Amino acid sequence: MKTSEVEKELKIGDIFTPLKWGEFAISQFNIFRKWMKGATIFDPTMGHGHLLEALILHGQRKGYAIQELPTQNLYGNELNYSHHKKALSIFRETYKLDMSQNLWNKDLLDLPEQTFDIILGNPPWQNYVDLPDIYKQKIKPLFAKFDLIDNKRNLLLGGSRIDIAALIIQVSIAGFLKEGGDAYFFMPLSLLLNDGAHQPFRTYKIHETSFAPIRVFDFNKEAVFQKVSTRYGLVHFSRNQAPDFPIKYSVFKQNKWEDYLSAPVGTPTAPLSIYKKHQEKKLNSFNKIKLSKDSMPRQGLNTCGANNVFFFNICQKINEDFCMVDGTTKLPTKFVFPLLKSVNFKNQTEKPVAWVLIPHDSKGMPLSEDELNNYPELKSYLENHRQKLTGRKGTLINGWIKKGRWWALLGVGSYNYASYKVVWEAYGRKCFCPIIVSGIWQANQALQAFIPAKNKAEANKILKALKNPAIEEYLLSTRMEGTMNWAQPGKIKKLIEFE
Repeated sequence: MKTSEVEKELKIGDIFTPLKWGEFAISQFNIFRKWMKGATIFDPTMGHGHLLEALILHGQRKGYAIQELPTQNLYGNELNYSHHKKALSIFRETYKLDMSQNLWNKDLLDLPEQTFDIILGNPPWQNYVDLPDIYKQKIKPLFAKFDLIDNKRNLLLGGSRIDIAALIIQVSIAGFLKEGGDAYFFMPLSLLLNDGAHQPFRTYKIHETSFAPIRVFDFNKEAVFQKVSTRYGLVHFSRNQAPDFPIKYSVFKQNKWEDYLSAPVGTPTAPLSIYKKHQEKKLNSFNKIKLSKDSMPRQGLNTCGANNVFFFNICQKINEDFCMVDGTTKLPTKFVFPLLKSVNFKNQTEKPVAWVLIPHDSKGMPLSEDELNNYPELKSYLENHRQKLTGRKGTLINGWIKKGRWWALLGVGSYNYASYKVVWEAYGRKCFCPIIVSGIWQANQALQAFIPAKNKAEANKILKALKNPAIEEYLLSTRMEGTMNWAQPGKIKKLIEFE
């Protein structure tokens, strides 16, 4: 397929690799020695060609002249025309090399398949949802083709957070790496460490072709790539090899590498847990918590960007039926609930400092138009914010808006009204400290998660199980402390066996 001129103007997830770290990869994996012995090396998304250039620099540092290096075995590809032109210029002006026959200006997805001994690359880092619309339409079918989603609809739901790096890595290995070949990628570590959208990548299969992670270098807080907040590292994959865990996992700390082991815990496609040798037995011998299906971990309710409409800092009782929120608005008390904030976990207090409006019935369904007419104060308040609420973005909330229930929230069900909740902070923490609250309290979006309970005894049973020190140890082993993925419901769900 021909790459369009419009596509060649696109800049997608450009993260260029510094030459210093290109040489680091070359040294760690003996890539230079293999190259000198005749191995062909391909960078599928080369940017300015720094990784290929690092091989030449490495050779010069070892005393080789340019003409002694097998530069004819270096190959690269770059979608963006300007980046491709810059790469050719660097090789021509710095090394007096004409690489125009070896460096191609195409979309990797349009490049005819051919095989190389080694792939050394840094794929673009960008979530599908953030890609230019023209490019989304082109690559959408490929996520299903390469087994990265179950069906195309998933790209409209949670799968929209999948990184294009996952697709580029799989295309590179399947279409451009020889049988038994090795691939080395600088990549976002979310593909290995995060729950959710990247779980299909961790099947480590492309149709019938398997590939295995062999070694991981986690750069941790080292600023290898400027202005990048994503966790990243260097990962070695081998084609036609099944994963064999644990694998060696090194973390850059205080200017040196600290060695760990890593393996999925619970299921083969679980995020990698990172641990020391002495912790391995404890992690692998963890007995899952047995709970009923009604005790499914849940994320807090979601306003879909309308916190200023649904959240309040002041709530004063007027009478049994009504309250005054933020000193200005009268609302039916039955739809206003205390909202958990970090202070409630810090002080373990049930004194509310925030409240949330939930215009849903006791089964969790948004009120119908007829039901809303029974509460004129509530209807008037929502009408005043109609423009804000109908303008919210997202596939799921748009489903409710199209049905005429534009006042809906997400993440609301009968579980929101359970008698008790066992709640924990799911975002940005490094301590797993669940607490029990009464059912009227509501968990706050992705910041918190909870398990509903029918009564106090059941809540105490769940709390006791969750306070098993092995759970916090497992969460710490996933190296998600301080991030949004610290203890989200999906991660806790893996530790539960539903009866």
